[in-house]
Amino acid sequence: MVILIEVICDDVFATAELAGLTFPLVICDPPYGNIIPEKWDRADYPKWFDLCARHACQTATIAMWGGVGKVRNRPFLHFAATVETHRPEWQIKNWITWAKKRAYGVQDNYLFTREECLILTRGEPTFNIPLLETKRGYPGYDPAYPAKSEFYRRTNVWTDITEIMRGKIHPTQKPDSLYEILVATHTNAGDCILDPCAGSGTTGRAAERLGRDSVLVEISREYIAAAGML
Repeated sequence: MVILIEVICDDVFATAELAGLTFPLVICDPPYGNIIPEKWDRADYPKWFDLCARHACQTATIAMWGGVGKVRNRPFLHFAATVETHRPEWQIKNWITWAKKRAYGVQDNYLFTREECLILTRGEPTFNIPLLETKRGYPGYDPAYPAKSEFYRRTNVWTDITEIMRGKIHPTQKPDSLYEILVATHTNAGDCILDPCAGSGTTGRAAERLGRDSVLVEISREYIAAAGML
């Protein structure tokens, strides 16, 4: 099987190369807004979601990453609270919390370890039940309804993925294994996935390992080159 990774170095909001293309899964990790000292870190979740929805199949999943933000700067939470009202054809199917290993914070508050991923769906998209590598050791609580697998089923709180501690290509780069879960769960072999802000190419690597094609759009040639995508 030949796996296609198409890389588009352009402004995703201006490029004509996506015209007419739709995908069963769109993974989007947009700027969270004033989180890191980069001039591009300006949040506009509705704009990013409209772009993702425009390139989503009629039956599709959008995985939208975000964070809880800071005092009086919580654009992701506002987006999550209003998206189903503004775009009623879409629903928040789930809210994934990635509980990272490294914590940070201040003396008078709980330590902070989390990032979020909204799973938004339209129609009846692909969902392959995600399992952990840990075996349950028992057939289930109710003998009349035994567990369908000897392995635990993944919940919406992910505690088994360690963040990248050093050697990042992109300042907000996430581990490939996070994306592998999304790709394996929400697509089938041979599907094609869109990442409109590809950064370090995480989606492309995850898709390739799992036998999926991908289209990656990244405005920075520097990040594309560093990730070996040129």
